[in-house]
Amino acid sequence: AYEMIVMAYADGDRKTLKNLLSREVYDGFVAAIGDREAKAEKIQSSFVGIDKADIVSAEMKGSEAHITLRIVSELISATRDKAGAVIDGDPETVAEVKDVWTFARDARSRDPNWKLVATEEED
Repeated sequence: AYEMIVMAYADGDRKTLKNLLSREVYDGFVAAIGDREAKAEKIQSSFVGIDKADIVSAEMKGSEAHITLRIVSELISATRDKAGAVIDGDPETVAEVKDVWTFARDARSRDPNWKLVATEEED
């Protein structure tokens, strides 16, 4: 799910994101995608892999299960302006990305999928 979300965000794929994110997180991602599109910027991204994923916490909130993960991944990512010039990142360099993401699902549901309900980036 992590890779799917990261790549769908980079690609501006709202349809994929809608099925993987809570409404609140989706709204934030779509606002950022819309801002990027308004500036005619594009993200060129390649997912290299996840180096480490640790459970930070797991809890039940009513009938909803929540699990928070600290994920260390490697990505090649660059943002280009409308002329194609790199304005952020590096299209040739693998960068380490540290995220803390919380996923949730209704434990009563037959749907086995978890949705991303909170994100935080670590330095």
